[in-house]
Amino acid sequence: MSHLAEVEYKNIFHSSPNPYVLFTPNLIVADINEAHLQLTGARRENVIGKHLFDAFPTPQQEIADLLQSSFDRVKKFKTEDTIHLLHYPIRYSNKDGKGWKDRYWMVKNKPIMNQDGCVVFILNNPIEVTHLISSGDIDPSWINNSDFMRNANIVHEISKVENEHRKMRALMEQAPGFVSILRGPDFIFELANKAYYQLIGHRDILGKPVREALPEIEGQGYFELLEQVYRSGEPYIGRAKRIHMQQAPDSDLAELYIDFIYQPIFEDDGSVSGIFVQGHDVTDAHNLSRKLSYQASHDSLTGLFNRREFELRVENAIKEMLVIPNVLSLLFLDLDHFKNINDVCGHRAGDEFLRMISMVLSSRLRATDTLARLGGDEFGLLLKGCPEHVAMNIAQDLRQAVSEVEFVWQNRRFSGSVSIGVFSFNDINITITDALSVADAACFLAKEKGRNRVQVNRKEDDELINRRQEIDWIRDLTEALKDNTIELYCQKIQALEHPAKYPNRYEILIRLRNNDGNIIPPMAFIPAAERYGLMPAIDRYVIEKTFLHIATKFKDHTSLLSISVNLSGASLNDDTFPGFVRNIINVTGIDPKQICFEITETTAVANLAKTSNVIRDLKKLGFRFALDDFGSGMSSFGYLKHLPIDYLKIDGTFIRQIQFNQFDAAIVDAIVRIANAMHIETVAEYVENESMWPLLIKIGVNYGQGYSIHQPTPLKTLKPE
Repeated sequence: MSHLAEVEYKNIFHSSPNPYVLFTPNLIVADINEAHLQLTGARRENVIGKHLFDAFPTPQQEIADLLQSSFDRVKKFKTEDTIHLLHYPIRYSNKDGKGWKDRYWMVKNKPIMNQDGCVVFILNNPIEVTHLISSGDIDPSWINNSDFMRNANIVHEISKVENEHRKMRALMEQAPGFVSILRGPDFIFELANKAYYQLIGHRDILGKPVREALPEIEGQGYFELLEQVYRSGEPYIGRAKRIHMQQAPDSDLAELYIDFIYQPIFEDDGSVSGIFVQGHDVTDAHNLSRKLSYQASHDSLTGLFNRREFELRVENAIKEMLVIPNVLSLLFLDLDHFKNINDVCGHRAGDEFLRMISMVLSSRLRATDTLARLGGDEFGLLLKGCPEHVAMNIAQDLRQAVSEVEFVWQNRRFSGSVSIGVFSFNDINITITDALSVADAACFLAKEKGRNRVQVNRKEDDELINRRQEIDWIRDLTEALKDNTIELYCQKIQALEHPAKYPNRYEILIRLRNNDGNIIPPMAFIPAAERYGLMPAIDRYVIEKTFLHIATKFKDHTSLLSISVNLSGASLNDDTFPGFVRNIINVTGIDPKQICFEITETTAVANLAKTSNVIRDLKKLGFRFALDDFGSGMSSFGYLKHLPIDYLKIDGTFIRQIQFNQFDAAIVDAIVRIANAMHIETVAEYVENESMWPLLIKIGVNYGQGYSIHQPTPLKTLKPE
């Protein structure tokens, strides 16, 4: 300790390679060292004498509150306080203006007390850990060893509390980072502060060579780095370096992560006489960063990779093929009948089943394979260097392994079953989206063919081509729903006799617009929407947009307007749909009597009892109903008495040639007679020319719809006349 008297406090403070700020108890900047200025880009004249948050502004009050709380604890309890991970952006200015640069820190605040035990200063040590969050390198140029600043003001302030030597010892002993001084080529310990002893354990090290004092770090590269710095005179900076140390006598080695600096100590003649060691234990921040990284890339339920990480790895594998030609295989796995477990036993059982399946799948894989849970009961598997026939064997092995699973929950027994789609490729131009979609399409086809099977995706497979096209439509529809870009059109339904006596009636139609600006008719994408369960979302989109348009544009004219909206079978079978309709009525305030829901004949007959109940519930609110495409199924007229409908829309196949086909005319005549007997009005679809009007009127059809009456126009153009 004899050398301490030879070292001035201000030189120690300002020449330290670690950043420090000295605050007064009310957080006024009393002094700041060069390392801190280099790290933050601040100017000494702009911060000395200013309050912390004026000198270093923060974009969020929450950050200021967190720091203020730490300082308050230091003053109250007179002990060191640490914030292990703090997101504190740094303000910067350049030719393009001002902005914020994201930075992450571990912050240590240490009280400096006088002889009376009062806190007179707070030593602030921000340790940048941005590299732990972003996994990037940090430029060591922020250290400037040749510029040792002098500040008479700080010396004067500290002299009020203690003499120069006691202040220096207090600073070194209470420094939040670990500090030691090693002298000579044998690196003999001359000085070590409390933080250093906490790192290495309380053992006698002063006066001993470092190899004798810390024998356990032999072979970890740290002694070699000391010798390198001593020989070259160049400092060394280590970031989050792993080290195994004995922190208690006779204890096992602890795995730590440290940020440290080996700084050469120069004599007047320029020779190196020792090493100044300073650093921080960043184990907590490192472990937290590692935990956050794991959570960002793994599924919390199964521990497998999540969809984001899986897609990233597939994308990287595709890029690697640019350098090393390879064959990749993608497997898309979808558990069969998984919903039964959730419905019968609850989601806890479903979660346990998913964990079991994940372990079964993982146990059958190679070290180079990547398995991920993509969501719900879907899994993805990336196989590198795996041609189709090998991928098929692996897929069959996985299918067999899952089929052998027996899951028991509360005396209920379930067996495993999985459908797997396989896609092998070596095309560097394929996108991750396309690769996943074709594997998904193969899996879907495997389900359609009976489940518990493997389906390979080949370009010449017509079924898979259709599935891929459908998946493309689903992707476009999903994006259109999200972006509110599905376009609504309307087509007039007109009374064939004395149309002026009746309100204006319109049917709402949906359209998509492709990238070339061309309108896509609904029959191009509706089958895909029905197959992949997207119709309920489309129905609700149409209802919401239509009702809002009526409420906005026809607020005082609703009695002059009647709107028909199509409903899918999926919406009719959705128990939450009536509640949705009631809510949208309450929100928009429109009269339900102005709305007619259209359902197809095949949809109605598929679940007659369910359809009848939904119709009756909504008719109580005032809604009307039409049976669309009537006659296309020709099942029976008998079921009509079970459906309380208001309109029959006669299928267009009987209307197009009605003037020239007596059979079609007879069918339409029969439909009209039965409708009249049940007090149901009729609508003829596909009325394409006015020449058929007289015959339709003669038969007794009430309304017509088709291009000879009105060509569809955007709903937004529909306004009160």
